[in-house]
Amino acid sequence: MKRFLSSIYGRFLIIFFGLLLIPILLTLTLFLTFQFNSLTTQVETMLVERADSMRTASERYELGADEVVELFSEQTLVMATNRYDATEWSVSERARLERGDVLTVRDERLPAVVLLIDETIVTLTPNAEDNPISIFRNLSLQTLLLTALVSSGFVLLAVRLMTRRIDRVTEAASRVASGDLTVRVQDGGNDEIGKLASQFNQMTETLATNESKNEELTSIMAHEFKTPVASILGYATMLKRGDVSTEKRIDYATMIEQEGKRLSRLSRDLLRLAKLDHTVVGLDLTRFSLTEQIRESILSFERESTKKQLNWIVELDEIDMVGDAGLLQQVWMNLLQNAMTHAYEDGMLRVHLTQTSEAIVCEIRDEGEGMTPDQVSRMYERFYQADSSRHQGGSGLGMAIVQKIVTLHGGKIQVNSEVQVGTTVTVTLPLRRDR
Repeated sequence: MKRFLSSIYGRFLIIFFGLLLIPILLTLTLFLTFQFNSLTTQVETMLVERADSMRTASERYELGADEVVELFSEQTLVMATNRYDATEWSVSERARLERGDVLTVRDERLPAVVLLIDETIVTLTPNAEDNPISIFRNLSLQTLLLTALVSSGFVLLAVRLMTRRIDRVTEAASRVASGDLTVRVQDGGNDEIGKLASQFNQMTETLATNESKNEELTSIMAHEFKTPVASILGYATMLKRGDVSTEKRIDYATMIEQEGKRLSRLSRDLLRLAKLDHTVVGLDLTRFSLTEQIRESILSFERESTKKQLNWIVELDEIDMVGDAGLLQQVWMNLLQNAMTHAYEDGMLRVHLTQTSEAIVCEIRDEGEGMTPDQVSRMYERFYQADSSRHQGGSGLGMAIVQKIVTLHGGKIQVNSEVQVGTTVTVTLPLRRDR
C-alpha cells in the first residue's frame, strides 16, 4: 500500500479523487438534499390540501370518518382512522384539532397530516413505495452511485493513460541505462509528457552519435599512436645492431626524436581538447592587446618564414579586447602554422585585423595548395588531415582546438579555399565590454 501511494499512479488517483470526484459528489449531494427538502414541502402541502378537502366534504355532506376515507382513498395515499384519545395529544395540539385545523407530522422518512372528524383521528401519509419522495430518494441514490462509478471510471482511465506514457519513458530510460541507445519513445502528444518523450529521443540520438564518434575516435587514436610508436621501436631496434654506421645512428636517432616529438604534440593536443570539451565557465577573461598578441605570434614564426621566403602583408588595427589571452594565443599559432605549412615558397601570406561596431575580425590568407570543398567540410574533424599535410607531422587536432576556443568566446570561423590558389580563414569574435 505504501509503495502504491508513493507511486505517480497512486498520487494521481488521490489528486483526481480529492480535487475532482469528491467535490462533484459533494455538490450533487447538496443539490439533491435541497431538492428533497423542497419536494417534501410540496408533498406536505398536497396532504394538507387533501385533508382540508376531506374535512370540508365531511362537514358539507355530514359524512363520517370512514365514509370520507373511502371517498378520498387513492393508490398514492395511505389513510388510517383511530378513535380520538385526547390524552395522546398536547394541549395546543388538542386545541388545534378540535378547532378543525390540520396538523403536520414528519417522521424520519415521510411526512403525514392528521385531522379530527367525528371524534376520529384520520391520518394521511404517502404510499411508502409509490410516492414522489421515495421515488426521488431512490433516483438520487442511483444518480450518486452512477456518478461515482462513471467518474471513477474516467479518472482511472485518464490516470492510466497518463502514467502508461510515463512508464514508457521510464522503461526506455532503463534500457538506455543498460546500454541500449537504439531505443526511442513513441509518443505523439503535444503536452509536457510528449515534450519529455521528444527530448528523451533527442538525448538518445545525441548519445548514440557521441558513442559512435567516441568509438571512431578511439580507433583513430590507436592508429595515430601506433604509427610513431612503431617507428620509434623500429629505429631503436636498428640502433641496437652493431654494424650500423655513425651516420646511420644519427639518422635513426633523429627519426626517433621526430617521432617522439610527434607523440608529444599529439598528447599535448589531446589534453588541450579534453580540457576544452569540459570547459563550461572556465575562461580566464582579461583585457589585453589583441594587436600585440597577433604580432608576437607572427614574429615567433620568423625563422620558418625566412626559410620558406614568404612575403608577409600585415595590417593590424590597434585593438584591445576582453577574452582568454592564453587560449586565443593558441588560435593564432595554429592558424598561422597552417597557413605557413600550406603556402607556396616565395608566396604571399596576409594577416588583416579590424574592428566593427559589433565584432572583431581577423583574416589570415595564404597563397598555396588550398583545399577541396570536401576537405574544407571535414577540417574540424578530430585527427583529420588532408593528404598534402600528412608529412608535416601534425596531430590533426589543431582546427578542432581552434573551433572550440572560438566557440567558447562566442565567435565563429569561416573558411574559403580553392585548390592551387590558397585559403582564407576568417575569425569573428564578439566585442565584450564587461572588463
